[in-house]
Amino acid sequence: MSLPTRIGKFEIVKRLGKGTMGEVFLGRDTVLGREVAIKTILAGSSFGDEAKARFEREAKSTALLNHPNIVTVYEFGEEEGMYYLAMEYLAGEDLCSLIKNQSLSRAESLEVLAQACEGLAFAHEHGVIHRDVKPANILVTRRGKKVMAKLMDFGVALVNQSTLTQQGIWMGTASYMAPEYLDTGKATPSSDIFAVGVMLYEVITNGRMPFAGETTTMVLNAILRKPPQPFLPEEMQEVSPRLLDVVRKSLAKDPEDRYASADALAAAIRESLTNAAIAEEPAPKPIQPTKRDLFDRPLIVGKGPKATCLSLRAALRQAAPGAHITVLPGVYRESLIVEKDVVISGEGDPSEIILEASQGPCLTLKSPNAQLQGLTLRRTHQEGKEEEPVLSMQSGRVTMEDCTLAALKGGAVVVSGSGSQAVLERCRLQGTQMVSIELSAGASLQLNHSLVEGHARKGLRVGQGATATLVQTIFKDGDGIGIGVEQGGLAQLEDCTIQNCRAGGLVVQTEGRANLQRCRLETSKYAGILAFEKGQANLEECDIQGHEASGVHGAEGAIISLRQCHVHHNPGFGISVMDQGLCTVEGCEIDDNLQPGIIVNQGGTVQVKNSKLHDGQSLGVVCMAMGRGVLEGCEIYGNARSGAKVERGGSLLLVRCILRDGRDTGMLLFEDAELTLEECVVHRNARGGILLAKDASDPILRGGNQIDDDLLRANPQGGFTKLTPIKRR
Repeated sequence: MSLPTRIGKFEIVKRLGKGTMGEVFLGRDTVLGREVAIKTILAGSSFGDEAKARFEREAKSTALLNHPNIVTVYEFGEEEGMYYLAMEYLAGEDLCSLIKNQSLSRAESLEVLAQACEGLAFAHEHGVIHRDVKPANILVTRRGKKVMAKLMDFGVALVNQSTLTQQGIWMGTASYMAPEYLDTGKATPSSDIFAVGVMLYEVITNGRMPFAGETTTMVLNAILRKPPQPFLPEEMQEVSPRLLDVVRKSLAKDPEDRYASADALAAAIRESLTNAAIAEEPAPKPIQPTKRDLFDRPLIVGKGPKATCLSLRAALRQAAPGAHITVLPGVYRESLIVEKDVVISGEGDPSEIILEASQGPCLTLKSPNAQLQGLTLRRTHQEGKEEEPVLSMQSGRVTMEDCTLAALKGGAVVVSGSGSQAVLERCRLQGTQMVSIELSAGASLQLNHSLVEGHARKGLRVGQGATATLVQTIFKDGDGIGIGVEQGGLAQLEDCTIQNCRAGGLVVQTEGRANLQRCRLETSKYAGILAFEKGQANLEECDIQGHEASGVHGAEGAIISLRQCHVHHNPGFGISVMDQGLCTVEGCEIDDNLQPGIIVNQGGTVQVKNSKLHDGQSLGVVCMAMGRGVLEGCEIYGNARSGAKVERGGSLLLVRCILRDGRDTGMLLFEDAELTLEECVVHRNARGGILLAKDASDPILRGGNQIDDDLLRANPQGGFTKLTPIKRR
């Protein structure tokens, strides 16, 4: 693309860069003789309206601001279908690149952020909230040895609560958004202060983010609900305690707990720089440590010259709120109560860092916000002693990462107390003789990328009113059920596996709820999914196989729905429904089950749409006494016995269905049963199309049915009589 000679009144010198929305040029104001940076966007491009709005917003917001730490915008205009924004040109590099390349000292980076805060403070005083504060929007230049910061890109700024953007709509970059902004979509000056806190964290960690996740959704969830990731020991070297306090306060979830203004944050950053410089000066002579010194020093538990404490109990006594306790490899036989906000992390292989208790839980948590990382918690058994869990959470919130919990007799984790929250990431729970994870009323659990195995009763019990969210977690090899959801409980599973849990995969009790997406339920002695009275189970894109009683069973008024699921190779039924239960099936495949693919018992109802029931070792679908079935747009084929059977007192309606290629009859109808076909096709079944018991009523035919196979009726001699084609009615 050729270089334009002029844009507006500016003479173009060279192209500085090109992006998806436009280009940036170096221009010269021929009247004033100064260099300018010119951002452009073509009005006809797919980004034209958005870019124009951003340009106008940036021009209007920065027109209010004249500050040494804010880039000055000179002019906004349009020329021959191209919008342009002319601003102050500075030779420098953005803070994002400087952090990535570690081109600044920590002191220089902190000075840059202090200056950025001063620019923000000025903007806030003039009614402008930036809303996209991040390292890429801070330009850093040098004047001699001194660094200078310039805030850029006010393209999503909020000006005097104007309507340039709708309230309640997020603008900016996800990793830097404040919790209250995510909640409400309403930005405040404190939202910009939170973003500076994120950048402070990045400076200390050389680019690591305080709130991490594999997806944007996970990042936003971490900002809303999780504390910042703890600093690593190597990152905290030569970092003053005062600076760590500044970061914590800037990243507080509640804006009331943050700094009152950006100016106050700038002052705190510079104060931490002064404290750091003083801390680096050698002491003139050795002095005895004071009590305060003991609380400020690193807390490292273990043996050897590196350790500062021999036991976790001693470290917890010394720890101030927010402290980080590092645990070296070894076995620590302690039963501890944690009531402070602390981080306890292992250094080394988690299997070699063992907290072991024979009486009471290894850890009892009563902390508002505790974190455990890289540990093995083990509960041994003593005859005659009351069984306790490995970890007992009685209030507050805990985050566990890369931990293993093992119990010889008791449970692994008990979360009690309304409002208690437990988050487990990449954890392993094994060998429990009771319930691996137990949630009581009002408690919540988030279990991600974890493994629960070898449980005797339940892998997870979701108690009354409790909530569990599981992602990519495996439950396997248990004698009990995988997951139990009790009255009023809610379990949400995504990409999870429940495998070889002898007593069943997932059981939903009265008024409990379970939602499963892309899950696998494999191999049990009973059912993959079992729902009781008013229990609800919703499955989407799930795979259910290997269950001896039934892949899915709804009893006593249960409500079950399956969409795009595969129910196959079960030694029992594919789907069974009874006692006023309701099951809806859409877009599913039900095949290769040893018993009927679908059986409707004793007043149950099943509604099936656009599904396939095929190649079973028994019947495709059976309606027993008082059972009701409605199938629409389905294919029933290749089954060893009849494609459909209606027992005495049952009722079955088939609409636009195909029954073909069965190894027996297409349909089997008994006396006092009702069968209705509408626009169906019945052909190529080995023993005929429809077989009627000797006293059965004729099927009801509506619409253009195509019945190519024989119609047969059982006769008193035990044989079959071929009938003339049944008339429509």
